[in-house]
Amino acid sequence: MRFRDIKDSKQKERKKERKKMFGMFRRIYESFISPPEVPKTDNALRFGLLGASDIAPMSLLRPAKTHPEVIIACVAARDRARAEEYAKKHGIEGVHDSYQDVLNDPSIDCIYIPLPNSHHYEWAIRAIAAGKHVLLEKPSTSNGAEAKKLFEHPVVTAPNAPVLLEAFHYPFHPTWQTFMQLIHNDPLAGPVKSAASYFSTPRGYFGKDDIRFRYALSGGCNMDLATYCVSQIRQILGDSRPKVESVTFRTLSKSEHPENEVEDLEQIDEAVTATFKSKTGAVGRIGSDFALTGTFLGMKVPKLEWAKCIAELEEKEVSGEEEEGKQTKLGDGEKHYVQRMVTLYNHIGPVVYHSIVVEDKHSIKRDGTTTVKSWTQKNTIKAYDWPDKSDGRQGGASWSTYRYQLEEFVNRVKGRKGTGVWVEHQSSMDQMAVLDEMYEKGGLKVRPSRAVEVEG
Repeated sequence: MRFRDIKDSKQKERKKERKKMFGMFRRIYESFISPPEVPKTDNALRFGLLGASDIAPMSLLRPAKTHPEVIIACVAARDRARAEEYAKKHGIEGVHDSYQDVLNDPSIDCIYIPLPNSHHYEWAIRAIAAGKHVLLEKPSTSNGAEAKKLFEHPVVTAPNAPVLLEAFHYPFHPTWQTFMQLIHNDPLAGPVKSAASYFSTPRGYFGKDDIRFRYALSGGCNMDLATYCVSQIRQILGDSRPKVESVTFRTLSKSEHPENEVEDLEQIDEAVTATFKSKTGAVGRIGSDFALTGTFLGMKVPKLEWAKCIAELEEKEVSGEEEEGKQTKLGDGEKHYVQRMVTLYNHIGPVVYHSIVVEDKHSIKRDGTTTVKSWTQKNTIKAYDWPDKSDGRQGGASWSTYRYQLEEFVNRVKGRKGTGVWVEHQSSMDQMAVLDEMYEKGGLKVRPSRAVEVEG
């Protein structure tokens, strides 16, 4: 290769990298910093917020700016002063004195519930009974018994009942759907052999007084970060109720949380690792930590890692396919096999960056045993938007997982088809049942229910 050719090639690579960086900065800006606001339609859904939560700006307020059919109309908090401060900061017009006042407001169509886990059941039932559609933060409830009561409650199962969605946002994004397609609906994909999901935050990310560290509020890593991992393992394995094989919890330390109650120290899981087995015998593993650390110069320091999912598939016989549709010539008694592994990085916040790495190990075997040829084909895929919008799918490279989720929630409320991606009520019940089983298997208490009477 001539020097000029090498120089031109390097310039093209640098230009390509600059384009990638510009794309990432643009996605971050339009998704998290300054979403482009759109005019609202006359029949836009009016949302009321229960709680002045930290998550709502990312999970609903910013996505709502880019949705023509969503208006954030009001908020209520534990006290009116807090609600007024929150409303002023985020440009919310209405403020109510109490959560119940929001439910009683006839101008409100939908309720968003990002309250502590312990309050999910009560306010979801109250909101549905008031005729409001509900976007309910995950986990749906404190435990499996509450989940069953919620999703099988007459006001939820009644004909034409309001929409109730547990807000697992990640599956609504094209990244996750592409990942699942490569595992379950691809010509080279064999049955799932094993799966893993990891999601942690660095030590110090959550304050020591965070509600996640309160047992009475149904806190714990298993109820927060790890609940994503459990949800993902269930989907990858294709088993809504895999058997919990083993669980190890790391509970809070007195030195790190001196102000916490004894019950918090004994029952709040700061980190969890677990293994599962599906009905087909496939193995699943998760790892999640509220306070992930590494070492630097012999010292423990906070550690940041991308959330990651891995799916290893069984070897599958294929009909000679190779890359780009080419055919592999087979001799007498020879067969072509492929064993696939798919790794997905940052499925929690894919709008910033993500990567789907597909590794296909090909082999030509004679008489099913002797390998006469082998090679590996590796491919990296990005999926910021739907590749095909011929069916009316909406999306954009700057849409976060929450924005895709909001699109489907509105579609369901409006009676439109949408993408078909949804978190079914049975799945939400199964999710909580698995979390309960993990606590029991790991020697901790199932998260408690609050002693409240809810009429519906």
